[in-house]
Amino acid sequence: MTLAQNISIQNNKSVNPHFLWNISQLGLSVLKRLWWHINAYTTVLGIMLLTFASLGFLYINYSRRKLTQVFQNHTVLK
Repeated sequence: MTLAQNISIQNNKSVNPHFLWNISQLGLSVLKRLWWHINAYTTVLGIMLLTFASLGFLYINYSRRKLTQVFQNHTVLK
């Protein structure tokens, strides 16, 4: 058997300032946390980009050096 509960709905137009302060603090903490994660991942991605660019540069120089050695050692007989 269920008991009847009294439900009262308050039609109050005033806003509790403490509630608004808590909501604003919660939003601010979420933004600070998001900003920290964005900065951390930006640093990591920047280092990865620099690493891949350096490896690409080394690969291009290695390939160019090998190609020039092949063409210098290649003699054409007439």
